[in-house]
Amino acid sequence: MSPVKERLNELVGRVFNFLASKRGVLLLLVIIVVSAGYAVFSYTERSPEANKLCTVCHNMQPFYDAVSQTPHGSFNCHVCHELTPEVVKELWIQLTEAPSAEEVKERARLTLMEPCLECHSLQDLASQQIHEAHLGAIDKSSSCNICHNPHAPREIDLACTDCHDAREAREKHEVFHDLAVQQLEKGDYLVCGECHSPEAKWEVPITPDCFAGIIKNQNCFECHEAPLSPPSIGGRPCTECHGAR
Repeated sequence: MSPVKERLNELVGRVFNFLASKRGVLLLLVIIVVSAGYAVFSYTERSPEANKLCTVCHNMQPFYDAVSQTPHGSFNCHVCHELTPEVVKELWIQLTEAPSAEEVKERARLTLMEPCLECHSLQDLASQQIHEAHLGAIDKSSSCNICHNPHAPREIDLACTDCHDAREAREKHEVFHDLAVQQLEKGDYLVCGECHSPEAKWEVPITPDCFAGIIKNQNCFECHEAPLSPPSIGGRPCTECHGAR
């Protein structure tokens, strides 16, 4: 047998002898436990499939169901809800108080902006009129979820009237048509397009009949007569016109 093989056999023998000893077995157990722990941690911290674990607590089911219907469902919950020692306190609250889903929502409300910008470009967001109009509030609060619910991002989690005076908004809208008619009387037939046009800052959609008139090169007042009724915003969501475009 060559010296190399002898040396190799000797080395292998020492390794087996060590692993067969108490110290070797203990080392193997430590390696297995650490590896398994890291695998479990990586799964719960990074895999979207691990989100289902949150529903072990029944009051988390609505949040899981909601976010699963959105693009955010393809990310692990811990992208926003960082795994910190605070989780021990949260588990204790779950066990001792059994809070409702609504109570959990209020207690766990986060101020999120940086995680949002990891996927959403601030430049792209600012190109949308609704975001451009609210950049000041976003910058001051450092929070996207001042309005948006991360579990249902297409829904607005804050009523517009929480910040904007409903009566003042209604009064402003009621005079829009009067102001437009004044411009029409001066021959400005493009004034209608300041609201009723895809190019408008805030688009108020028009009916198919109006589109048919435009194709025929008719102006608005070949069908509509002054005085125009005031625009009605009662009972309609603000985002119907002031949406993200």
